[in-house]
Amino acid sequence: MPWKQISGGLSRISAGSVTSVWGVNSNDNIFRYTGDDSKPWIQIPGALTDIGAAADGTVWGVNAAGDIYRYTWDSTHWIKIPGALKRISAGSRTNVWGVNSAGNIFRYTGDDSKPWVQIPGALSDIGAGADGTVWGVNSAGNIYRYTGDQGGSQALGPSSRWPHCDLCRHKDQCVGS
Repeated sequence: MPWKQISGGLSRISAGSVTSVWGVNSNDNIFRYTGDDSKPWIQIPGALTDIGAAADGTVWGVNAAGDIYRYTWDSTHWIKIPGALKRISAGSRTNVWGVNSAGNIFRYTGDDSKPWVQIPGALSDIGAGADGTVWGVNSAGNIYRYTGDQGGSQALGPSSRWPHCDLCRHKDQCVGS
């Protein structure tokens, strides 16, 4: 079997690397993987509904009210960042993306006083990679890859920067699998 079950129960999980695995459970409790499968999780103070962990140790989260937080790795644990999101993903310290409850897409600017710039398109979930790649899914389940920073301009998807990726012809038959 290619999967090893780890004890615990989570509703959302994000793995930036083998040493950066974070999750939240259905009660909005936050957990960080310890690296020891016999005692796999340590609870972190706070309450979140979504979490994004990056390979460089950067961790972001969103609570039930849509408030955005970044983990500080000190006694304060979390600092609130202006804005409101429903989903968040962190590929690295400089590659953080989110989607709000209306489906609007936002990219972190690196400046906490003006933290977000809206990107054209509409998604329900988003995933950012350490290498700068960004993928998204819309409410219909269509998959998109962001090409805006690559000079690409395809007229498919929710905007010219989000081309549709036809990965699955049918729900049970994915191309390339």
